[in-house]
Amino acid sequence: MAAILDTTRSDAVTDHSTPSVERLLTGADLLATVQPWMHLPEDEPLMEPVRPGRIGISDVARIEATTDAFRRLDNSHGGGLSRLAVVGQLQHVTSLARQSTASEQVSRSLFAAVADLASVAGWMTHDAGEHADAQRYLVLGLKAAKQAGPDGAGIGGHLLNCLARQANHLGHAADALELVQAAQYGTRKMPAGRLRALLFSLEARCHAVLGNVSLMVRATAAAESALSDEPGEPTPSWAAWFDTAEYHVTAGVCEFIAAEHDPSRAERAVALITEGTQHRPAERVRSSAFDQIALARAYVRARLPEAAEIATATALTLMGEVTSTRVGDRLRELDTELAAAPPTAVITDSRDRIRAALQSS
Repeated sequence: MAAILDTTRSDAVTDHSTPSVERLLTGADLLATVQPWMHLPEDEPLMEPVRPGRIGISDVARIEATTDAFRRLDNSHGGGLSRLAVVGQLQHVTSLARQSTASEQVSRSLFAAVADLASVAGWMTHDAGEHADAQRYLVLGLKAAKQAGPDGAGIGGHLLNCLARQANHLGHAADALELVQAAQYGTRKMPAGRLRALLFSLEARCHAVLGNVSLMVRATAAAESALSDEPGEPTPSWAAWFDTAEYHVTAGVCEFIAAEHDPSRAERAVALITEGTQHRPAERVRSSAFDQIALARAYVRARLPEAAEIATATALTLMGEVTSTRVGDRLRELDTELAAAPPTAVITDSRDRIRAALQSS
């Protein structure tokens, strides 16, 4: 908890116009950092409070509700606008936890709530392009999840998923696969459902990037099976984002990545991504922007530049509704895809529109 307090206090007073002093962990350093989550004893004693107070399960519920509200803001508007607000909330909640006493079960629930809030802070920070700082929040959240004991297994798996998705975004697919496999090991005792499905889906994407197409296909099928086997219990908010829309889009993205080695897969990529976009909730604006960018890239690989132009135009419209450096990053990837395509007037126009949007953002 002390590390979270120090990090949030420093973040709140840092001039974010200058580069972060944090170092992004990769490779063995990153894996060594997350290993304790899987191997520390579950009966590790809880930290003693600095001074006595009292916190109950209703207080934890309010923290969870606030976290859910921040997560909705992130999904709708991106991480840029609300990032420092969620960092301030994380600082407040962590201070509260250090200064309070509670029953053993409430304490475990509180640590899980802190871990979830740290996941939102980390994800917003990643979305704002501050990747080393984002990684630090996610790792600190993982430590809080471990303190929650069995109650923290699910949110711990989600935090590793966030770290893996970040690694994939930054081009470290081998690290991402290791993180996914660590999450799968750490959550192996949990029932089938969305967490297992999203981890299989992310595993499939890692395999696609690494060129392991047969393993990609197997992991995609496992994700579909796990999603269909979801128990009837309420879905935690940190897992609710992985629905059938997300599954289809991710499967489609895997296919268009694989199409680099087997062009015949491009048409299936288009079909899967289109299926996902038809079921994407309207409030998931940033995800919808990603959908359209992925669809445009799939159309390019399927040699359908006119369709790619329509998807690109839709993505650019959605980009104006969110504050997210990741949307800009994905648009740059689309521009690279278009640059490699046979030159046509449609391709040139799409590239001009993308570059204009990136310059003004």
